Amino acid sequence: MDGPKISVVIGSFNRRRLLELCIDAVRKELEGESHEIIVVDGGSTDGTVEWLTTQKDIISIIQHNRGEWKGRPITRKPWAYFMNLAFKAASGTYICLLSDDSLIVPGAIVNGVDLFDEMLAQGVKLGGVAFYFRDYPVRKQYAVAINVGNLYVNHGLYLNAAMKEVGYCDENYHFYFADTDLCLKLQAADYKVVPSKNSFVEHYFEATPELRASNNDGRKKIDRLHLVEKWAGIAFPEEEKDYYKKHVGRWERHKRVISDPNRTIQKLIAATRGGQFELGPRISVVTVVFQDPEGLERTIRSVLEQSYENVQFVVIDGGSKDATADVLERYGDRIDVVVSEPDKGIYDAMNKGISHIDGDYAVFMNAADTFTKPDTLEKVAPHLDGASDVVYGHRNYVRGSGTSVLQKSHPPEYVKQRMPYCHQSAFYRASVLREFPFNQTYRYAADYNQVAEIFARGGSFRQIDLTVCDYAEGGKSESGLRPYLEVLKIQFDQFGDGDHMASSEYMKGFLGNRDKLLGKYAAPVPPKDAAE
Repeated sequence: MDGPKISVVIGSFNRRRLLELCIDAVRKELEGESHEIIVVDGGSTDGTVEWLTTQKDIISIIQHNRGEWKGRPITRKPWAYFMNLAFKAASGTYICLLSDDSLIVPGAIVNGVDLFDEMLAQGVKLGGVAFYFRDYPVRKQYAVAINVGNLYVNHGLYLNAAMKEVGYCDENYHFYFADTDLCLKLQAADYKVVPSKNSFVEHYFEATPELRASNNDGRKKIDRLHLVEKWAGIAFPEEEKDYYKKHVGRWERHKRVISDPNRTIQKLIAATRGGQFELGPRISVVTVVFQDPEGLERTIRSVLEQSYENVQFVVIDGGSKDATADVLERYGDRIDVVVSEPDKGIYDAMNKGISHIDGDYAVFMNAADTFTKPDTLEKVAPHLDGASDVVYGHRNYVRGSGTSVLQKSHPPEYVKQRMPYCHQSAFYRASVLREFPFNQTYRYAADYNQVAEIFARGGSFRQIDLTVCDYAEGGKSESGLRPYLEVLKIQFDQFGDGDHMASSEYMKGFLGNRDKLLGKYAAPVPPKDAAE
């Protein structure tokens, strides 16, 4: 009798809620596919073992790894030992490696298997396919892992026959790098390991607190030294050995924006909180920047410190050549989308941002601007219920001296007089932004034109009594004749030449400052002829 095509192997210990969720996703993914599920558990005490014994479609391997037995401490076994138990029991053509604190994004396994089938059919000697994953909430971007210069499978697929050929995992590693070592053994046997660009996994980092301090874990240092000594001159040049003794590895990020995992993450977090958790509306924060590293870093930190979790962060850089690029590299793993290329100005950059958002609502928080407090988005989110196209609050206007003044927003009809709110304090329904992008004909007032268009065409606005942003002094639209002319044209075009123009703050400002605004454009008065 032929075995199944796919053996799903899951390591488990004391994370029953997450394990059930992980297995449920696998079952749905592989319904109708030839597969088996193997769970190797380290002796859980949270009901996992009892639950596993009732699951008739799961091959359960229980190997206690903690506590005492007959008065003596149980000898702790390494991760590789447990995985080898499951790998050797697997009868599938492909072995899919997952962990109990991970959750596949729909399509991950099937897409990976399709890639495996296709490459093997082409004659490629393929041993492993890595899935892109992210350690939520630590990293926002999906990536595959590179160590000692080579790709390895953290979550993904192995060819069972190749695993047998190379002898499975080296059990001399305490915990870390056994998966790296396995892939290096495959590559040493001329098997290729490649990423599946259509396979994604959410890994809930918070479910494994010990990982947060793992870079200083003594076991990790020992395992790294073992890895480096074993593979120096084979997987990487001998002269790079000292470097790899100090460095764990790097990430190769996925290039595309993935919107569906939003729902996957919600399930994953809910499982850790007793099911009583709702992510709430997804908020896209768009930041545009050009050669302002200090301002960008302030904004990034403000976004990352938000207590609200369902946030997409998009940064559009105009191709900066200064230290801005270093800031983007340093924080790259915490930003969902980074675009760095020349643009035609701030409104072109903001339109690029709109093209990348996947949230229900979006707010523009440009370089140097910040949210007022870490819980700002958490307080705004309940108001983003879909009933309004635009939800907006107040701002703190921060002067160059560092002092600030609270500037409250106005009712939406105030748009006929001037901008009723600061753009950085407003949250726009994503569909509305796509319908009303920034009109780049306006160099200074395209944001005002956008708001006027939305209002003139019956868009719904909600003013909330919350201070949303700290807005840095010095915006492009704050001085000179051109902003006045642009705003006045917008008011005439959107609202007509009615009595409201007498109340227009910009009309009043223009008339009151006419001589100053027009002085530089006035033709010089010729001197009177002395003979006259």
